[in-house]
Amino acid sequence: MKLITKLECLLVGWKPEILQNCGEVSYATLKKYVAAITILTIIWGTIGWCFADNYLAIQSWYGKVITSLFFILVVICIERYIILSHGNLTTLRIFRTFLAFLMATLGSTIFDQIVFKNDINVQMTEVRTEQINAEIPKRTIQADAEIKEERHLIDSIKVVNEELQKAIDKQPMITIYETTTIRRQVGTSAEGKPIFGTEVIVGKHSVPNPKIEQKNNNETYQKQHEDRVKELQDYKLNIAKEVREEYEKKPSGFLEELSTLYSLLSKNLIVMLFYVFLFLFLMSLELLVITGKVKDNCEYDMLLDFQLEQRHRELKALGNK
Repeated sequence: MKLITKLECLLVGWKPEILQNCGEVSYATLKKYVAAITILTIIWGTIGWCFADNYLAIQSWYGKVITSLFFILVVICIERYIILSHGNLTTLRIFRTFLAFLMATLGSTIFDQIVFKNDINVQMTEVRTEQINAEIPKRTIQADAEIKEERHLIDSIKVVNEELQKAIDKQPMITIYETTTIRRQVGTSAEGKPIFGTEVIVGKHSVPNPKIEQKNNNETYQKQHEDRVKELQDYKLNIAKEVREEYEKKPSGFLEELSTLYSLLSKNLIVMLFYVFLFLFLMSLELLVITGKVKDNCEYDMLLDFQLEQRHRELKALGNK
């Protein structure tokens, strides 16, 4: 048996030893399975590469290759699961059709997002313009609310400072009384021991009204709130520019582009027809293996069925003994 045939058997999961006892129909069936799997691996390898490049932000070529190999491995495992199945395939056929629908939807969506990338970018620009126009008033309202709150605090501080200034004008200096207790000897006892007494000395001096310091602190707070108001006013003037730059720098995600694609599909009949065509094409390719599996009955499958039936008889006979 040729090496290429052994590699083909490895790909689809067949045993070369069993295939050697089969005729040309089995070899032809093997070639068909290999062709179908090859087509699917090429398509899904490309889809994996594009998906890694556009949506996983993988820049290295080996990272994209690994992603493509992962997609290819999944496809090969799915197709081998079908090829190696035996018996009643009705349930398997229904499941594979459903899976083909999902895979074709995913594949055609990714391909369409690449094919219509320029149209999607134009559509996304319109969508983001609408988002920008909706976001600017929201942030403006928020800034106005903060400015209003800051100005209310400034007015409150001004009222307090006016009251403090009136009190300061009436009494710029206040008198503080201090008492000092001094212990002194005032005499001696009959035994000659000293007798001590205490003397309280009251002193007073003038100091600046403490309300002056309180007023100065309030003015510091007032200056901070005024600076905050100026900062918010500057921010308010630059809101439109800031929001626009923020949305322009924001990278587009898979779901965002997907929503834009389906918005484009609903507006453009040509795009819709191309999507349907690509979807049906991919779904047809996905069903190649299961279709051949259901309709073809090669010697390889017959040998497996024969071996299974023979084994059943042997086990049954063993059980009877």
